[in-house]
Amino acid sequence: MHQSGAGDNVTPFSGFTDLNQLSQVLKGATRPASPTTVSNIIELPLSQNKKALKSYLREKLFPVNHDIRTVLYKTLAKRIECNESMFGSQLYNDFIRETFPDTSSQYSEIPLPNIVDAAELTYFYLNDEGIQTLHKILACIALHFPQVSYSPVLGIAVALFLHYDDDPAQVFSHACRLIFASSKQAHYLDISKLETDASAVLLKDLSQRYTSSSHKSLLSLTSDPLTVYREWIRCLFHGLPFTYIVVLFDMYLLEGYKSLYRVSLAILKFYRKMGVSSSTDIVNAVFQFVEGIESRINVNLLFRKAFGFKMPPSKDVKKLHRRIQSNLSQNPVNTTELKHYRNPWTYLSLVRDVQSDIVNETLLSTLYCHIPEQFALYKPKVVFSTNVNGYSLQALYSYSGEMEPTILLIKTTGDEVLGAYLSSPLKERRETSGYFGTGETFIFSLQPEAQIYAWVEVAPKKGDPGRDHQKNFKVLPPVKPPIKSGKGITLPPIRYEVSLTPNTPQPRPVSESVSLPPLVGVSCSPSSQSSLKYSELENDNEKRNMFIMASETGLAIGGGGGYGLFVDASLRNGQSQRCATFANQPLVPHEVFVCSVVEVLVFVKE
Repeated sequence: MHQSGAGDNVTPFSGFTDLNQLSQVLKGATRPASPTTVSNIIELPLSQNKKALKSYLREKLFPVNHDIRTVLYKTLAKRIECNESMFGSQLYNDFIRETFPDTSSQYSEIPLPNIVDAAELTYFYLNDEGIQTLHKILACIALHFPQVSYSPVLGIAVALFLHYDDDPAQVFSHACRLIFASSKQAHYLDISKLETDASAVLLKDLSQRYTSSSHKSLLSLTSDPLTVYREWIRCLFHGLPFTYIVVLFDMYLLEGYKSLYRVSLAILKFYRKMGVSSSTDIVNAVFQFVEGIESRINVNLLFRKAFGFKMPPSKDVKKLHRRIQSNLSQNPVNTTELKHYRNPWTYLSLVRDVQSDIVNETLLSTLYCHIPEQFALYKPKVVFSTNVNGYSLQALYSYSGEMEPTILLIKTTGDEVLGAYLSSPLKERRETSGYFGTGETFIFSLQPEAQIYAWVEVAPKKGDPGRDHQKNFKVLPPVKPPIKSGKGITLPPIRYEVSLTPNTPQPRPVSESVSLPPLVGVSCSPSSQSSLKYSELENDNEKRNMFIMASETGLAIGGGGGYGLFVDASLRNGQSQRCATFANQPLVPHEVFVCSVVEVLVFVKE
């Protein structure tokens, strides 16, 4: 505790804080520490289980200057299960004595170790001595624990501990408890770039599941919402007011990252309701919304919304994080493109039992590399097949229209395999006569050549380097039928390239001419497609947002100048053209095809 000079007026803050700056955010004076209240909070964690303590803290939401904070963080930190043999306060004291014998060293002379990024670290209301102490604690951690290579939350946690603790060695021990947490129930700290990336992907996946409308709003502004989710730590600990952050840290010490996910989802929910616009810089738009959140959403409302999400148990969230981390670790490439660079071998056990007349495990595991991670964790199941349910688009709607997401698979009479990943349920056709869906929808071919065409995002400005629409073209390795043998199957070598000038497949005769009925609003004429130029795509954002159209006449994916993929009501005739939505090459030669088999796959939990 810290004397304010007013006699019995005592604050819960340590001597490492700048009380003059803190006074600007404190509302009302702090009472002298109440022995009864302090005793209760010390005894409560010992006598109550975690669930009871969690309910108690959620109900109270103690303000930053409440007298209980003299012991709250210390007590919560000591509850974290960990391997205590890995560290001790003496380790820090020895480090200080040997490394900083001159106690007059200024904090500016103590550089930050590379386990934290200076741009991601915030000191909140620490004074110069507090900042110096923070740097020393992080330097000690970097020296003794090389397994910690990168941790954006670690420095923030140490800074918050120092606001309420005058003992640096004890704060060092608190930080070590986060690093060496052994609980199977919660994930407390990312200590590498890979783990940090996995947390961003997991937040995206949770957003798609629990705040799908917010996620879809982001997709309307960017084709890569992961750029927003990667900034989630900065939004929380740099954007939120300090009065919100301190309460959030209470929950973090109990639930780990799950509490951070909760509040992030609540922010996205409120952002969609109050702040979504056609901003060209969505990352900064979200950050500015968080910075001004106090004037719109009080702390009670924000946390009530966060606690209202029916999320999986903490242990399941931790397992999901590990699974995503494992997937990302298969190919150590640029993390901005990790979602395109996953290993088919990872999914072989999931897809090998699929009962499909179109794809085998080789083809499907290749496709799984491009399915959003939270769905690629589940097994595929065929819910509609023309071989079983008949050649009828209405039957396809009946068997699969309520489900999301789905995979549409088509095998042609020429043995091509193509299809689309549909991010929204086909039942949405009842709510609109036009297009629906989100930017996660994509079209693909798997045989004879594997290609993925994702949404091209909004039209790039003329002369904007690095935004060429052809970069959307992802070339996967050629797919060969698996060798049938007693030794199982052999996947083709995995090799990923990005082609800026993809070659159009050579035309070859089709078995018969096909006459396709047009859908409303977009021409299907091959001649109109042959004259389509990129300048036409560049100036038509509306057409580039045409994802799915489902009617009595046919099912189309992609639009603007032509259909990326189309099948008619009989599920016999199809067409694939260049379209503005995906800036794709036709998925089949001559653009038209006859369907041999059509299937719809969904994702089911094991």
